[in-house]
Amino acid sequence: MKVKERANYQIDTLRDCLFFPYTRKALKNPPSFLEDIAKSHGSVVKVKIARTRYLILQHPDLIKQVLVDNHKAYEKVGITTILRYFFGSGLVTSNGEEWAHKRKIMQPAFHKQRLSNLLEVIDEDTTKLVKRLNQYSSNNPINITDEMLRLNISIITRSLFGGTTKKERIILFEVLSKLTSFATKRISSIVKTPMGWPTAANKEFQKDCKEFDGIIYSLIERRTKHRSAYSAGSYNDLLDMLLDDYENLESLQFKQQLRDDITTIFMAGHDTTAQTLSWLFYEVARNPGIGKELYDEVQENIKPGPLDIDTLSKMTYTEQVIQETLRSYPSIIAVQRKPISEDCFNGIKVDSSTNILINIYGMHHHPQYWDNPQSFNHSRFDARKSEPLNPNVYMPFGAGPRRCIGSNFAMMTIRAVLTKLIANFSFTVPENFMPVIEPNISLKAKGGIRLKINRL
Repeated sequence: MKVKERANYQIDTLRDCLFFPYTRKALKNPPSFLEDIAKSHGSVVKVKIARTRYLILQHPDLIKQVLVDNHKAYEKVGITTILRYFFGSGLVTSNGEEWAHKRKIMQPAFHKQRLSNLLEVIDEDTTKLVKRLNQYSSNNPINITDEMLRLNISIITRSLFGGTTKKERIILFEVLSKLTSFATKRISSIVKTPMGWPTAANKEFQKDCKEFDGIIYSLIERRTKHRSAYSAGSYNDLLDMLLDDYENLESLQFKQQLRDDITTIFMAGHDTTAQTLSWLFYEVARNPGIGKELYDEVQENIKPGPLDIDTLSKMTYTEQVIQETLRSYPSIIAVQRKPISEDCFNGIKVDSSTNILINIYGMHHHPQYWDNPQSFNHSRFDARKSEPLNPNVYMPFGAGPRRCIGSNFAMMTIRAVLTKLIANFSFTVPENFMPVIEPNISLKAKGGIRLKINRL
């Protein structure tokens, strides 16, 4: 990776002409919009999208100032206002002391020393997936995205919340698919109908949310009954930690808060990891040489029996391919902040009326920081050849204190699932298939990614 710092920040102002071209492109194809903005304009871009004015930041120094050095002067807004309808007041959507308290409670569940215990669950669920995939014909493409979503629903509920029944997992998959469709349409719409209006789409959304909540509340209910029979902390997972924190479980407020926290971790964890795995297998299918190198590394390092977290972490070629996938297809393509106190970007004053957009996708594809950024080149993450990564240029899990709390869990899941599937299958792209990125909360392909799988 090449990093060239600039002493002065170039400021560009984009003005929409007739028919609002920037608005249309930003809503219909956000990744392309962000990439074009990064390549064609300076460190700070002033632009109006729909009816909102933004300062788009695409220089590592400015990003560091907002997300790291002066993070207390900013709060999360933007897409989180949409997420609040579903997530409620969870870790992703909260700010200030509320966020700090939640982060403190949840952090121990994601410590590295705890992950080895969760690896057993990932190993078991992925082994079941391998058995199921073995039943498919190599002539018929499968929707690998759907398979990864089902897998991660099971992994995250078992690992962090004690698990769900098969029927509940089926319902979760179906309901989450409909909720994703709703979010897609809403994000890409220039005119958004208020959520409180009794439209058919809003009524269906509320019905799906209620069905999802029914499963989450039943999960809480089952655990509280078990805790009355066994000592608190017996499960030693995130749900137990949250239950310890919320003492008055009979209070509707506490139950709602517990539901919000569980929903946030569940949604943020299962979807982003599933999408990353889908893009990863797509690139493996496009590049047979990468698949062979991955297979050789797996055969050399993975022995019969349970997966080992230390072995997974030392597989350097596998790690490079994963890191390049996260660069090429970051789950979250941009994050928004709003100042709660005045700040200054080298003479550019910002206040509470300013909307700040951190251009993650643009930074990941910026020719100033990456050689030939459109190519999938895992060797750029070879530590023997590359300069140290600038954490404010490469941000697949965000940056600063609000960096994704589950990043270690996500990376372990990706390593384990990739290892198990590469040991059993090769992948090819069906003729004439080309994924089309759709606007959504996370970066995903419209209708999912379809691949042919071949048993080894």
